[in-house]
Amino acid sequence: MSSANLEQLMSEVRALTSDEQRKVRELIDSLLEPRAATSGMVSPEDLLDQRLLETGVISEIPPPIKDFTPYENRRPVPVKGKPVSETIIEERR
Repeated sequence: MSSANLEQLMSEVRALTSDEQRKVRELIDSLLEPRAATSGMVSPEDLLDQRLLETGVISEIPPPIKDFTPYENRRPVPVKGKPVSETIIEERR
């Protein structure tokens, strides 16, 4: 990030309300949490999994899928009628 962009960002953060600044602080703190010891980096997906676990939405973090063989020859299931995407769009109207 260039110095000018950083200065602009800092100026915009200063203009926020205290509640908005608190949310920015929480975001920055979450990004600066200690990284995983094994990889040195934590992906956004790993952070999401950890937060879901901490809040009780999930009871365990499933291991990553390493063997993709079962997924190689997958074929879509034929469905009669209009596509689901059309139904979703219609219901949103």
